[in-house]
Amino acid sequence: MGDNEPKSPETRISPKPISRKSLRELIQEKRQEAKKDIREPSFVDDPYGNTSDFKGLFRKETAYCFVPSDEHYSLWDAKHPENPQRSHAVHQAVEAVYNRLQDLTDKTTDIDAKCLLSLVHTPEYILEIEHLCSQESESQATQYDSIYYNGLLSNKAAINAAKNTLNMAKMVAEGKVQNGFANVRPPGHHATPHVPNGFCLYNNIAITAKYLLENKLTERILIVDYDVHHGQGTQRIFYETDQVLYFSIHRYEYGKFWPNLEESSFNHVGSGKGTGYNINVPLNQTGLTDYDYLSIILNVLLPVAYEYNPTIVLVSAGYDACVGCPEGEMNITPAFYAHLIHMLGGLAGGKMLVVLEGGYFLPSLAEGALQTVKALLNDPSPPLEYHKNINSSVIDSINNVKVALRPYWKCFNQVDPISPITDIVRFDRFNYHVAVHRYFGVVPEPPFPTSGGNPLNSESLFSMHESKVVYLRGKYNSLQNIVGYMENIHSAGHEPGPGLRIQEVQKRVQDIMSKFIEYELLKELKPVEFHHDRSYPSVVEDVERFLQLTHSADYLEMLWSSGPKPQPDLYWDTKSRKACRFSCAVLCQLALEIKRSSIAHGVGIVRPPGHHAKSNSGGGFCLVNNVAVSANYAIDCLGYKKVLIIDFDVHHGDGTQELTYSKDNVMYISLHRFDGGKFFPKDPAGNYMYVGEEKSAGYNLNVAFENAKMSDADYLYTWIKIVLPLAYSFNPDIIFVSAGFDAGIHDPLGHYNVHPETFGHLIQLVKSVAPVILALEGGYNHTTTSLGMVNCVKALLGHPLPFPTIGDVKREAALAMAQSISAIKQYWPIMEVNKKLDPVIRSQSDFDDATKQMSKIAITL
Repeated sequence: MGDNEPKSPETRISPKPISRKSLRELIQEKRQEAKKDIREPSFVDDPYGNTSDFKGLFRKETAYCFVPSDEHYSLWDAKHPENPQRSHAVHQAVEAVYNRLQDLTDKTTDIDAKCLLSLVHTPEYILEIEHLCSQESESQATQYDSIYYNGLLSNKAAINAAKNTLNMAKMVAEGKVQNGFANVRPPGHHATPHVPNGFCLYNNIAITAKYLLENKLTERILIVDYDVHHGQGTQRIFYETDQVLYFSIHRYEYGKFWPNLEESSFNHVGSGKGTGYNINVPLNQTGLTDYDYLSIILNVLLPVAYEYNPTIVLVSAGYDACVGCPEGEMNITPAFYAHLIHMLGGLAGGKMLVVLEGGYFLPSLAEGALQTVKALLNDPSPPLEYHKNINSSVIDSINNVKVALRPYWKCFNQVDPISPITDIVRFDRFNYHVAVHRYFGVVPEPPFPTSGGNPLNSESLFSMHESKVVYLRGKYNSLQNIVGYMENIHSAGHEPGPGLRIQEVQKRVQDIMSKFIEYELLKELKPVEFHHDRSYPSVVEDVERFLQLTHSADYLEMLWSSGPKPQPDLYWDTKSRKACRFSCAVLCQLALEIKRSSIAHGVGIVRPPGHHAKSNSGGGFCLVNNVAVSANYAIDCLGYKKVLIIDFDVHHGDGTQELTYSKDNVMYISLHRFDGGKFFPKDPAGNYMYVGEEKSAGYNLNVAFENAKMSDADYLYTWIKIVLPLAYSFNPDIIFVSAGFDAGIHDPLGHYNVHPETFGHLIQLVKSVAPVILALEGGYNHTTTSLGMVNCVKALLGHPLPFPTIGDVKREAALAMAQSISAIKQYWPIMEVNKKLDPVIRSQSDFDDATKQMSKIAITL
């Protein structure tokens, strides 16, 4: 596939004169060279080094601790929502998977409690908390916002929560466990160095982060806070450092929602060395859904997180945005938390600790925590509650954050276009955005109530929300992560004849299998075999029928009788028919096993590849279209309603596009080299403007890269910005990935620069959308191809992934993204977040003044 590039003519080079240096000069020169830091990154390093460094790393156990602090409860408010029942409800739910967890409860560090607390809190503060607790004075508690204590037992409980959190984080950071969930209370993220606040006495996650950094157990920490209340305590503690990136999604309502602080707004991005490392996504409406939150994750958190490259991820896990919680009044389902954990799972080699914060509707708190733990165990994600539209206020919040962060993060300033706007009142709001900071809050002052101040559900609301959680739980499967594997054993019969020099040969498969053995992956995979299932026809017998439904009768007759005329990119022998049939059958059988719930994902090592095969012709080493045949089988025979095909082969899958172009139950997304139609297959239909026709308009997307050597950042950010939003919006039942690795580094046909580990991250990010079947397509540097497939399989298995070296996004890649978005935006509301940004943050007074000015002009006219 592709054109052979002419070799450059040899050029005579005159020899340079030999430099004469004294022995002393030579010794001095060598000494200077020896002083240089040889560990400095070099672009000539082993391109496969990242992957080989992770060869012996497999996912370890998931840790858990249970610290309910039964002795810590409010003496003054019998209905106080922050009570021991919360932790017990979580533990009762987690018991479903408890035998798969490593319990670290009370296996705490021997560090002195005051030394531990003083990492964050002042000595005066620590003494003050001890004094407050010992006094048990309700009147003194009124001087602090939302605080209660039950004697020194409360102080002991808070210290115990901090110690257990720290111990688990140490175990994760040191690689003794993979990840963990700390079911501890009281919560901590509102506690500042000087003041208790919001049910929090000591800041568990901040103490942990400080300890890890000061003891050099980690280098860069990402804290993700999805509690519905802003964790102002954590923000203040790390506001001036770049060693911690703090990200918070929280209800805000322009400051009208607790804690009512202006600093919770999007324009507070850190200061000093920490400028750009504090990210607030304030939410200004209630009732927001999974897809509203998902859009924030895809457009803000993931791009920054991948650029930041943390060495551990800490999660402040509040479940008060989950359905039914009277504090949050949001409509997030428990499934969302599983999707988030999986999307973050590729960071930091999978090192992650989730720490309980808020959440006050026990049914959704418990189910949300359970789904979080199951995601940490790498169980498949349950389905989100589907919403096609994104709340307009969320779109505004996302773009406000982008404007605020654009000066500090390449993922925004290299990808999101700016367009200065002079008329900030009348402008095209569909395509442009003006960031306006609004604050209408009033900071609460003491005395604060100690009882009756927290919202509660009425009996009817409680019953309604509880019924919804029960309904959702019924939709969540209990399948563990089993990855099925099949190889087309008949592909060896498909080989070019003597004298033909063709890159698509059986050794590609042999080298993949060798790497699977070397990386010890085969023992992790479930071998899948062809067998007869009474519920479905035999796949091997039935595949011929679906070949006939996919390809024309005339083409198949020619193919099966004499084969196509030999071409540089196409060959045939007597065993090719069997190889083609079984390549399709392998993918169909994997789809059947997923339908039967015997596996969660599938890996199909098949050849010949298929994505160039059209209805009436083959090409590009492809005789029949394996993935298109399997998609038809999945829909017509297995009952899948919607199939997503994602193709990251460097060559456009012109055959797959042709065969799916008129369908609205199949979405085809291709990332490929196009170069104005000059790159193979040289089909103008690979252009970004081809989006489908009539009822299928919007179900075909081409990201057509032009005239640049694309690399890791280009593919990764295209995936996050375009592929993931569309995949979630299409909401497929199954995903076939046309896994061609010829965009990989040193591929002789693709000439791109994508490293093997990047392909693994693409799969890590998409595997929560729906069950994934990897279908081998191209890839002709055997090392790149085999290691690319190794990383994809490791992602499905949940093993730690090496992190790619992410450079700049090329201007040409950003342009390709913008073109594809412009073509598809009208069909998928989730893409409406993509706008041209006015680069200035305006105040409410700016907006009011502009409005008044426009009114004067209107009156004059």
